[in-house]
Amino acid sequence: MPQNPYEVRIYKWRPMGDYRYDDPAHQLHKTHSLKWKGFRPYIVARGIPAASIEYSFKLDEIGQAAVSIPLDGAEEWQQELKKLAGIEPYKYCIGIVRKSEDWDTRQESYLVWSGIIWNMRMDLNTRLLQIHARDFMSFYETRNHTGTAKSKEQVDLIRALVYSENINWGINTETTAMVDTGRSYDWNAQPGEWREVARDIYDMADDLSGFFLAMDSARVNMDDPDEYLRCWFRNTRDRTPRWATGRDGNPLPTLKDRVNCEIPEVYLDGTQVANVSYAIGRSGNLPIRRRKDNVLLRREVPVRDVVGRFDRIADAKTLDSRAETQLAFGNKGIRVPRVITYPSTYQDPQTLNPNLGIKINVEANTGFMTIKEPFVVTENRVHVEGDGTDRCELTLVQESLFQKGQWE
Repeated sequence: MPQNPYEVRIYKWRPMGDYRYDDPAHQLHKTHSLKWKGFRPYIVARGIPAASIEYSFKLDEIGQAAVSIPLDGAEEWQQELKKLAGIEPYKYCIGIVRKSEDWDTRQESYLVWSGIIWNMRMDLNTRLLQIHARDFMSFYETRNHTGTAKSKEQVDLIRALVYSENINWGINTETTAMVDTGRSYDWNAQPGEWREVARDIYDMADDLSGFFLAMDSARVNMDDPDEYLRCWFRNTRDRTPRWATGRDGNPLPTLKDRVNCEIPEVYLDGTQVANVSYAIGRSGNLPIRRRKDNVLLRREVPVRDVVGRFDRIADAKTLDSRAETQLAFGNKGIRVPRVITYPSTYQDPQTLNPNLGIKINVEANTGFMTIKEPFVVTENRVHVEGDGTDRCELTLVQESLFQKGQWE
């Protein structure tokens, strides 16, 4: 039987500075304090066998993982098990590693998912430790901010937010991989209104004038005693879907029903159809409103409104973009094929991460309708079987939902 290519690794937050220098008046405050240096997750245990592994990526949402590891095992596992005796949620992180010798001979394994452990369950009947984790963006769900910004480059705002959190006992998230979008953004958080950092970042991304945003991670000092995880934000310049490619840079093969995947259902949703869009914001204490009309669609179906309230946005131009985004998703209704790939169809399931803004060709003849066009991946749930083979359960939507229209 071939060796299971998947492995679980556990990491613990290590302070990178000394709390004794946290007083701003101390001369070593900015160079040695814990407040400025923050934390990184360092390896505690590796080579952990898993009874089950699932991990997922979802567009403009925080990725999740569910892993079960045995509380008993072979002798080689016992030593690693002892290192986990004090494991606790939030104090520990998890990494899912996939071994491979095909795509790159310089590296025998790579990290497919990592994040913070948020809850655990010890099942003493099955003798399994069930772990639930969310990717490192979940740290920014727990951080909040206030303040105003006017006509600032979107990515500059993110860089400023992340820097502010990094120097306040943060997790050393990097932003050097981010590229400017060339578009500005406004917000106005009153002194009494504290806002979640993660939600603000996703709000900027989730828009036709936004971008695709991924929280990436990697191992440093791989397989050494001091191995640790680093994480960083990566974004695209705009919201245009790009073709999915493998680690070798070549396009991924078309998803063909009953060839390399199954398409068990196609869901058609008309509840999102709209031909008049309102976006409502706030300038100080005064509401502001923008309206956009899909005139062509209004000639085909009765008028239907969609209303979005964006209390964090005070700029009319940004509200125009939000109104247009609502019309894009209400243009012709949504077609959602659900696709389940055959075992290990793709060597690296992470290449189908929807936060990278990827699209892939889909072909199917259902006998009722024929599908042959590109679709954008909005969710990828990876299920790892006991033998190490993996299946990707993909949720897709048609590419036209990401295209700007001509609206009045």
